Amino acid sequence: MFHVIVNPAGAGGKTMKKWLEAEKIMVREGIPYDATFSTLQKGIEEITSELTENGADLVIFGGDGTMNQVVNGIRDFEHTRVAFFSCGSGNDLARSLGMKYSLQEGILKMKESRTVRSLDIGKVIYHSRTNPEGVRMEDEYSRLFNISSGIGFDAEICAYVQKSKMKKKLNKVGLGKMIYLYEALHVIFTTQRTVSHITFDDGERQDYLGLLFTAAMNEPYEGGGFRFGTDAEAFDGLLDFCTGDSLSQWDFFRIFPYAYKGAHVRFKGVHMKKARSAEIRTDFPLWVHTDGEIEYLSDHITLCLIPEKLNMMI
Repeated sequence: MFHVIVNPAGAGGKTMKKWLEAEKIMVREGIPYDATFSTLQKGIEEITSELTENGADLVIFGGDGTMNQVVNGIRDFEHTRVAFFSCGSGNDLARSLGMKYSLQEGILKMKESRTVRSLDIGKVIYHSRTNPEGVRMEDEYSRLFNISSGIGFDAEICAYVQKSKMKKKLNKVGLGKMIYLYEALHVIFTTQRTVSHITFDDGERQDYLGLLFTAAMNEPYEGGGFRFGTDAEAFDGLLDFCTGDSLSQWDFFRIFPYAYKGAHVRFKGVHMKKARSAEIRTDFPLWVHTDGEIEYLSDHITLCLIPEKLNMMI
């Protein structure tokens, strides 16, 4: 039995449309399934948690944010398998995994369940956190991620995207991924740089006087197609850390376009390192994101991988 989870409000209604097309194929192919739709009262994470207490075969219709809620909801990773049909604006997970097949091809792959890839799962640990209202909490808190987690500029962009009215407008005309570039052009003029200290699991320490951002990439792409993790792979047991330091607005406009092809790494002020984990301290709290999802700001986090794997039917 395949348990279908749908975010019906996703991508301006396109997610629901895609599911209805998929349902016809599944009925025609005789594929057993049940379907659950997220609501404001019961979200994707809660639905996933209920279905995976003892493992399950999940079929997800939604975007990268939906998949972030799925990975945070899974209770039994070993016995849970996930098929993903991307319907979001960024589509970075599908892009990173090379999921270019048609809807029918994807459903037949899922039915056969021949190809299961076990992907690394990232984790951000907040050693301190501040909510959007400015209330600071010292208790430890964590979230998982599939694609990336970042602190600073890229997370601040996500904070603006999350509340942007422009996103819905762009989604309706099929240009949803442009929202990240649209907000980046705004944020670069207002974001604050900070002193930062990053300590990796191998003992190396990097100190920065004007940190713009640090992103831990589990997959190559984030932000709607920017290849910040040039060589990132979700199968190598490592995160690819991309750090931007002491970059001016002019540097941003000069370097940022190259990130689409992963060529930003050749510029001064861009630093790359592969590691299992990194502890990051900043002089003041900055926004933190997991797969583009925003909850808190922090001045002290650890980015790492967990032992469990995400079993994807690809």
